[in-house]
Amino acid sequence: MSKTTTHLLRAALLAAAATALLALRAGAQTPTDYNKRELMLQTLDQSRPNDYVPVFFNIHFKEHEGLDAVRAHVDWFRRTHVDFVNVKYEYFPPSHAVRTPADWKRIRPFSPEVWEEQLLVIRELKRELGSEALIIPTVFSPLRVLIQAAGVPLSSDKAGRAAMVELIRRDPEAIRPALEAVTQSLVQYIREARRAGADGFYISSQGDDLEEFAGDIFRRILKPYDRQLADVAAEVAPFNILHICESGGHITPATFDDYLDYPGSIINPPMHNFKDSTLTLRQISERFRRPVLGGMQRWGALYKGTLEEAKAEVDAILREAPANFIFGADDSLPNDSDPEKVRRLVDYIHTWRLTHKASAAQ
Repeated sequence: MSKTTTHLLRAALLAAAATALLALRAGAQTPTDYNKRELMLQTLDQSRPNDYVPVFFNIHFKEHEGLDAVRAHVDWFRRTHVDFVNVKYEYFPPSHAVRTPADWKRIRPFSPEVWEEQLLVIRELKRELGSEALIIPTVFSPLRVLIQAAGVPLSSDKAGRAAMVELIRRDPEAIRPALEAVTQSLVQYIREARRAGADGFYISSQGDDLEEFAGDIFRRILKPYDRQLADVAAEVAPFNILHICESGGHITPATFDDYLDYPGSIINPPMHNFKDSTLTLRQISERFRRPVLGGMQRWGALYKGTLEEAKAEVDAILREAPANFIFGADDSLPNDSDPEKVRRLVDYIHTWRLTHKASAAQ
């Protein structure tokens, strides 16, 4: 898809979104009666605020595969009333033991069969929900997938990841052929996923990389491959989220700027994990010149507190939030989050601005 075609498609989608928003303002029954696909796209138009506040909370669907994964994603979307479908569960590339820098050469581009299950899930979700919601698959960073391909399950083996990080530090140049192979495979996946029905992508860049590697290693070796995924996603699809994943360490506002030149319609930052500093939603939106997705801390009141405590947190966030943004968390919610509690909070957020405008007018 050319850039001109992408811009035209985006303009058409925005026009449809504007029509839906006018209907909502005109007094429709509830926000959930309307096409979330169209209301979600309204956030791309930064010329006016979104009275309807779209919401995105997701979880990892690690235990579900194939059609079971489809049902799990549909069930989460239906039960929680979130505004788009994020296809998010772990994929497992072929594994090769990596013990020395020379072993990186064992990593080759993946066979297309690696992506068959993910593409099946995307096609089925498009068939089931595509007329009413955006289908947005997650694409993990080349380095994250590469470390998985080296036999390290990132979600559980912190010692294994630390060993891989040290191996890369010893000889950063040795990793280039392996990064090239993984990136080539991920680019092919993005193109195939778009053909399967994806409306855009949740590009998960690893903010931890900025802490684990000196700036030179990140900028010179890791970033070009990371950035390539975001570039290809922007080329083929009109709606993409740049998620800066920060899974345990901290990131500084200065190193955060390394992501300013990444494309992406929306920025989803680790705003609760800045080291020795804070940035507000407004400041991040202004810094990146695009809408922000975020606000809540995933381990905070929504997960641990009462519904009323979570609503109080929502009130504080929305009073200071940018005029146009997507309410969400800084990362995936814990997998045992209560869908009913999430739904009740999502419904509260959806109408928050409309309700508070009406209250202020009385």
